[in-house]
Amino acid sequence: MQFKQLIKTFLINSLIPFLFITNLSAKSIKIAISSAPSNLSPFYATDANSQNINRLIHLTLTDFTKKMNFECRLCSSFKERMEGKKHIINFKLRDNVKFWDGTKVSAVDVYNSWEYFTDTNFIKSKFALGLSRIKDVRVLNSNEVELVYDEYNPDNLSDLALLKIVKIDKKDVANNIGYEKIIGAGPYRISKSTELEVVLSPVAEGASELIFKVVKDETTLALKLMNKEIDLSLATVSPRKNFWLKENVKDISFHNVEGTNLIYLGVNHKNEFLKDLKVRKAISLLIPREKIIKYKLKNTATPASSFFSEAFSFLHVKDGEDPYDPKQSELLLKEAGFKKGEDGIWEKGSKKLALTFRVSNNKNTIETVETMKDFLKKGGVSINISVQEWGTFYRNLKQGNFDLAIGQWVGFTGPAILRFVFHSESIPPNGANRGFYVNKEFDSFIDKATTELDEKKRNNYYKKALEISNREYSYINLWHPNIIWIGRKCLKNLDVQPNGSFLPLLKMVNDCE
Repeated sequence: MQFKQLIKTFLINSLIPFLFITNLSAKSIKIAISSAPSNLSPFYATDANSQNINRLIHLTLTDFTKKMNFECRLCSSFKERMEGKKHIINFKLRDNVKFWDGTKVSAVDVYNSWEYFTDTNFIKSKFALGLSRIKDVRVLNSNEVELVYDEYNPDNLSDLALLKIVKIDKKDVANNIGYEKIIGAGPYRISKSTELEVVLSPVAEGASELIFKVVKDETTLALKLMNKEIDLSLATVSPRKNFWLKENVKDISFHNVEGTNLIYLGVNHKNEFLKDLKVRKAISLLIPREKIIKYKLKNTATPASSFFSEAFSFLHVKDGEDPYDPKQSELLLKEAGFKKGEDGIWEKGSKKLALTFRVSNNKNTIETVETMKDFLKKGGVSINISVQEWGTFYRNLKQGNFDLAIGQWVGFTGPAILRFVFHSESIPPNGANRGFYVNKEFDSFIDKATTELDEKKRNNYYKKALEISNREYSYINLWHPNIIWIGRKCLKNLDVQPNGSFLPLLKMVNDCE
């Protein structure tokens, strides 16, 4: 009996540590993404999934809030100042942040990381050019560092989301360095990576393991959600499938926020008709945005009142989107000297108002453009849709070889994009002013904003420039696609960000059985 009791006591005592460990380990969360990350090394992570997974693995000095403002990650605070023409950003670092190997993250590591990311001889990072605007990194003490730029640029702070703070053994510094050779300080580490799955293990006890599964087919995704093989989907889902899931799958929630990306109608300002503001506005008034969003996009987008969505609170224009108003469109075209022909198409002189509408061979986009064509024809505008494979479409877009073209801007983080897209000095090959929009007053405000350090003054200049852009119909703004995450109802603390960042996953709790 004593022997049996000893065995029983031994077994109980042996199991206690394992029971304790089990209680500390949170349940894993299975997450669907549409495509495999192209490269998980932070030096070459250019696609959205690679970038976002790296946000969970590595710390940066700053990142973005839900309102697209800057917030500290590694830093506890930061301040900007000018030294003559030089732009200086001072960072105070958080205490007791450690790399995965247990060593403390210090200002020296910020300096080293800058050298890694701007190295053009060995590592050759994809981000070397952008981060090379940092001309020096001053280590003031172990917890304080300053970044020195030759001049002020609104993107100086924005681009720091690309500067991951890392450690690398000297022998591993080489081109195409893999993620396995890089020591980070973020809350997760990669424990497995294949073409169809990436597994992130938490550094701290008690956090959930994150299993990213590549699910390219949305019908397969729907089945996996129904069968609870997927807890959360961050994958791209068509409006039609999104609507079907809402109607047919129980116990899932839709976490929806207006995104920062912009779908727009590009206009060639050199076109003999489109160079007239009245014609551009008339076309905008013939596009039934609300109907398209409701019936074609199944309410997965928000009408665009300007270039910037509601996330950019200081630039957002409330109630600025054009309504569907064919009568006002008709008045404008008459004022522009057009008359209706026998076939119902507007004419000016001997020329009909006929335009070529270029579009990529994306099924959903083609359907949307076909709807636009029908409404434009009802309004007296003849449209020839030219469907092209992506490479040809993009080449024509960059060369300005279009009358109208539907396009999308993704990943921009603030108003600095206005220079790249609309400034007269940004006409290709110097930028992305592919519609040849030229306005000296617009240029003047952008030039002032680009060099203004005072945030209020700078934002005011950008607002003035944006007002001109909206008034002139430099683009015909259409809508902002929503960021939609679909998850089981038992997932808690989900708060989607408008830029699609994966950072909210850090606060998510899995209460699923």
